[in-house]
Amino acid sequence: MNRESFVDSLVHWKASDALVAEQFRTLRSQIPAMYLAVLINMGFLAFVSAPNAGNAVYGVPIAVAGVIVIRLTVLWRSRGASLNANVAQKRAAMTGTLAAASLLSIGLSIWTEIIQRSGGEARTYVALFASLCTVSTTNCLSSLPLAAYIVVALGTIPVSLSLLLSGNLMLASMGANMVLIAPLVVGMTFRQYRQLRRMVESRSAIADEKLKVSDLAYCDVLTGLANRRAFLEELRDASLVRPALALAIAIIDLDGFKIINDTYGHHTGDALLVETGKRFQNLNIGDALIARFGGDEFAVLLRGVEHFGDAQERLAQLGQSFDQPFVVSGQAFRLRASIGIAHDGVDPESTLALINRADLAMYEAKRTRGGGICVFAPAMEARSRRRLMIEQALAIQAENELIVLEYQPVVDAKTDRIIAFEALARWTHPTLGVISPAEFIPLAEQAGITRAMTLPLLSLALTAAATWPEDIGLSFNLSGAELNSPSIADQILTVLREHGFDPGRLSIEVTETALLVDFAAARLALCALQRGGVRILLDDFGAGYASIGYLRELQFDGIKLDGSLIASLMESPSARDLLVGVLHLCKAIGAPVTAEMVESAAQHDLLCTLGVQKLQGYFLSRPLTTDQALLACEREQRSAQPIASPVARFNPAGPRKVA
Repeated sequence: MNRESFVDSLVHWKASDALVAEQFRTLRSQIPAMYLAVLINMGFLAFVSAPNAGNAVYGVPIAVAGVIVIRLTVLWRSRGASLNANVAQKRAAMTGTLAAASLLSIGLSIWTEIIQRSGGEARTYVALFASLCTVSTTNCLSSLPLAAYIVVALGTIPVSLSLLLSGNLMLASMGANMVLIAPLVVGMTFRQYRQLRRMVESRSAIADEKLKVSDLAYCDVLTGLANRRAFLEELRDASLVRPALALAIAIIDLDGFKIINDTYGHHTGDALLVETGKRFQNLNIGDALIARFGGDEFAVLLRGVEHFGDAQERLAQLGQSFDQPFVVSGQAFRLRASIGIAHDGVDPESTLALINRADLAMYEAKRTRGGGICVFAPAMEARSRRRLMIEQALAIQAENELIVLEYQPVVDAKTDRIIAFEALARWTHPTLGVISPAEFIPLAEQAGITRAMTLPLLSLALTAAATWPEDIGLSFNLSGAELNSPSIADQILTVLREHGFDPGRLSIEVTETALLVDFAAARLALCALQRGGVRILLDDFGAGYASIGYLRELQFDGIKLDGSLIASLMESPSARDLLVGVLHLCKAIGAPVTAEMVESAAQHDLLCTLGVQKLQGYFLSRPLTTDQALLACEREQRSAQPIASPVARFNPAGPRKVA
């Protein structure tokens, strides 16, 4: 028996609040059973003792029964208050239990001694009564060990000594038996208490871990502000408040940040973002939530907006926070903020539209004013017109056939050899110019035409992949709209059969945002693909959504880290600690990890040291055309040994320059 632990069981007033609460809860449920066991034993002992000790022996059981009934009545009537009792009140109640146990034990010891002195056969029943009473009482009081020990010390030991000194061999034997059993009862009580304490400690540890995970899910690690997920949930909750409170939303982008970040490096950029977060936290703009959406973009949710002028006045403080220069490593930098505002009444169906309107207003402020505050107005149609033109181009078969695929290598971190290519859509329009996937994929989803794009592009990718060595896989991104289609899994598997392509070489990448649309439908589709032999990768892990929940619900074949986890890896110890934690999590679920957006040799080396299995990024290779990808495969086959620089093999144009 651990001495320190045993001593701890004697001082309930020093126990943790969580342990006290559990002790109190357990005692309330066990005390009635304890009282009943004591009454039953007393009743039978009085019955067999009455012929020798007289009917007066019933007086004590009757008196005790009355006290117990009163006590149980008080406990019953105060059950509501007990549930709401604070920790101090619970500690006081347990101290009262100690006093009651002491008085009851002393009283019963005196009563049994009187019965023994009356002589007769009743003396032989005293040991049985004391033993049964001790075992039942200490078991009921095991969550408060000191009370159980008091019962053994004051209720059992005196009786045992009395029996030992009785001069009767049989009674003395009973007394000796009780003396020997008492330490065993104490040990049993202590072990039950220790198990209770370990259970409480384990539960508290789990609760702490859940709290840390929750904080991580809702907090931007770099700035300490809320993240996108927290903002969206707060916006949703605010839209449901009744009576309705008018809302205003602002989107903020830091002018000049990108140039500073590219010129002076990510360390300086991160320091600017951290200082921006501090300045925002020190502002007093009323009932508001400020969040970092990503990069140098922030969002503000203003609640209880009385009128539009009120929103502008409150948000003007945000702009003023950039009046003073930012100082990083002795260098002064000046930033300005482009702020777009959208304001409307509370309508659960239109609150999310406020974000889009504020975003349009922010880009208008950046384009026309070089910073400052811009209010959304219907006349801001330039960006919307481009979106409309892209949508129309998507609807024209001849124009969206201009969408082609490029292939970015995924490299084994240990051998620096290509193990897969990720297919990336590229579109250069004759009129609109280069249209990034970030522009046309969301619009295609909104227009419901992703299916007409997805399967032909997959077929194109499979045709290219068929020319690669069989040990090189293909990764293909699936949009949220297609992921939620009930027939998408069968369609993909059909295309694979038509091409005679091994399903095990195909990896379907899905993002956390895609899973948010309809998780139940997405799970059905992904499980069907896995049953068909296709691998499923979770892309953008760590971007700020409920990743851990998805890891619990789905068995992913691999995890692709979000680029934000890599961007500040070399300069931010907290970012490195976060990455290590994420890698431990991925290792626990047995999912290989791919780090994308690897843009420097230092990042490459550190990621390899940390045990990341696969790497992808501009440091290794820019996306390659179909012919370039095939050429890279042929160079792999001709190379008996990996050469020192993967860039030399995969990236003839050289890596993107990183400050």
